[in-house]
Amino acid sequence: MAFSKGKRIEDETSKRIIDLAVNIGCREGADALTVTRLCRELNCDRRVIYNRFRDVDEINLLVAQRCNQELIASARAALNPQASYYDNFIVYMKAVFTYIYEKNAYFQHYTALYKVTDAGVRNEILQDLTELVEEGKAAGEVCADTDSYKAAENIWLITTGISGMLASNTNYKYQDGLNTLMYGIEAIAAYMKP
Repeated sequence: MAFSKGKRIEDETSKRIIDLAVNIGCREGADALTVTRLCRELNCDRRVIYNRFRDVDEINLLVAQRCNQELIASARAALNPQASYYDNFIVYMKAVFTYIYEKNAYFQHYTALYKVTDAGVRNEILQDLTELVEEGKAAGEVCADTDSYKAAENIWLITTGISGMLASNTNYKYQDGLNTLMYGIEAIAAYMKP
């Protein structure tokens, strides 16, 4: 992802930087992920980082992207092609929530990161949820008038809110969080049905 004549290109050093950033961020948290730390562990000058990335915020968003891709792959793998759309919808959300829970609070932090664009909030999980709702619309399982993005955004807000509570409060148990999540998801699913 080095900059060359104004265009971003990928190279092995950029990949090594992001791999290290994922390792630090998901193991120790975003506060531990600094340019100084990356330079020290890679034994390089700050220019190596800044020639490839604008700042540590951009690196954190790339770490979030990697975490979200891992999470989505895990959730999509839980789907059963023989199950109904709504059964798979619930399985997907349970898989997302469980995966976040089984990781740690640092991983959860990255799954909640987002970027605001002209088209709205940008987050890989939110985009995948939107696609999941669209798949339901195409199959006739979701009301054609459903705003896929708004439905996905509500699901994402519920999921990140509850997983954040679970990550930050040792007295809030997994099953309580899952039950609360399912109550909200089932309400949204009922709204989406034709």
